[in-house]
Amino acid sequence: MQDLLSELSAVLAERVIHAPGPDEEARARTLRAHLEEYVIPRHQDLSAPLVVVILGSTGAGKSSLFNTLARANVSRVGVLRPTTMTGQVLLHPGDSLPAPLQAMEGEGLLEITRHERGRQGLMLIDAPDFDSIEADNRALARRLLEAADLVVYVTTDTRYADDVPWAVLRRARERGVPLLFVINRLPRDQVDRDLVIEDFRRLLTADGVGGLGLGDSLEIVGIAKEELDEAVDGLDANAVAPITSALDHLAADDEDRRNLARDALDRALSGLRGPIDEMAAGIDREAESALQLLAKRGAAYERHAAIIKDRIDRGTFLRSEVLREWHDYVGANRVARVISEGVGKVAAVIRSAFNPGPAAPDREVQDSAFSDLVALVVSQADEAAAETASSWASSPYGVAALERDPLLWGVSDGLAGSLDRALDGWAAGISGEIAEMGENLRGFAKVASLGVNVVGTGAILAVFIHTGGLTGAEAGIAAVTALVNQSLLEAIFGEGNVQRFVDSSREKLNLIVNGALTDEADRFESALAISPDSATVAERLRQIGLELSLQDPA
Repeated sequence: MQDLLSELSAVLAERVIHAPGPDEEARARTLRAHLEEYVIPRHQDLSAPLVVVILGSTGAGKSSLFNTLARANVSRVGVLRPTTMTGQVLLHPGDSLPAPLQAMEGEGLLEITRHERGRQGLMLIDAPDFDSIEADNRALARRLLEAADLVVYVTTDTRYADDVPWAVLRRARERGVPLLFVINRLPRDQVDRDLVIEDFRRLLTADGVGGLGLGDSLEIVGIAKEELDEAVDGLDANAVAPITSALDHLAADDEDRRNLARDALDRALSGLRGPIDEMAAGIDREAESALQLLAKRGAAYERHAAIIKDRIDRGTFLRSEVLREWHDYVGANRVARVISEGVGKVAAVIRSAFNPGPAAPDREVQDSAFSDLVALVVSQADEAAAETASSWASSPYGVAALERDPLLWGVSDGLAGSLDRALDGWAAGISGEIAEMGENLRGFAKVASLGVNVVGTGAILAVFIHTGGLTGAEAGIAAVTALVNQSLLEAIFGEGNVQRFVDSSREKLNLIVNGALTDEADRFESALAISPDSATVAERLRQIGLELSLQDPA
């Protein structure tokens, strides 16, 4: 069983971290606290002292009952609410505090009183109000509920039907902890008192809580307003005698105490299955939602990736002045005339084709081309992000993801810089391959005479420039420039080699652009925190819940 419990604990730890919303996270956190602070420690040691927790709403009289059961003024009682800010623990000096409660003490959540008046083998805890105005108090009260072997539930004649207490009782029913009940501040008239007690009993039975009584009985102790003991700042000892008697019996009888621990653990193990199955069903729903959300994200980014590819293929994002500058430098018109007379004559005019005056504008052309490409990718990625975020805003899981990362509404800040670096590396790789090709294909002299960077820039433009979709002057400039760059490269390296080189370079460029878009899209999946492949996790959870419910705690 220990292996199953450890596996479940690991799954719940992941769930707490990666749950897609506060409700799911709270459910996993509650179940994990119950598992690690009660089920596992109790399974490891059925003989450890019983943990008896007094729970109740604000002003119900928990601390008064605690002092009465302790037979001493241990817990603070007062009109300032909430009076109990930490868990007050009465522990017999001969008992050790269990490890989970030691951890709570280390967190400053418990105040320990070791006293001979404590019952050996049984520790008593006065919990903070579970409906406290302080969130930390509410959290601790629920945490102590998860750690309890036995709960003494305190309410009043005016509060017993409130919604908040019943939420606590339903959790007690869910995890199967044995219960004792005290209704405080009842009217003096016995008939009126009996009516309240019976109505409370009816509600408990109807809600399924009635089956959690200690032993075979559902113990409900009624206490009138006047039944007080000022000596201990508590309640009249005779009025709470049934509760005192039950605790004294457990403290005196090792076997009964161990039987209660075994029974409580058995109920807890059986009670795990419901929350586990509910969590598994939630994971299934989340996985389906994740698939739908990720499909919307995929469609948006694919649509804008296609726009980028089309713009690159058509060359429409390159500014005409960039092409014209390179066009003038390479003497494209003259080379084009030579080409029209026969491609074989190109080699003879390569060196004279380039303007010998000004320096080659290779760096300027590359920078301008890359800046245009970066601007195109950034703008399309920004639109894809906005479209995805808008579509996700209609789903609660999508809303939770957008709240985790509000930057998902637009492109990430680092995209432009990462693209710049990637394109610089791509250009350097092209220059390196040009030099290698020239040397291997005996075209090194031609490459050297023109310069690796110049030939490399020609290759880059051969990758970038296509004439489809261009009109007018831009079409003329692009067409001639593309033809000249392609023909010069073919004259140096051969037509087949150039085509393979251009295709390879274009593929590497596509990988850079698509990789950048993938990184942008992945931000959504990270923020979503739901794995669409979590069906196996849900199924394993169901198996664990079933196996634990069939285990013998002994």
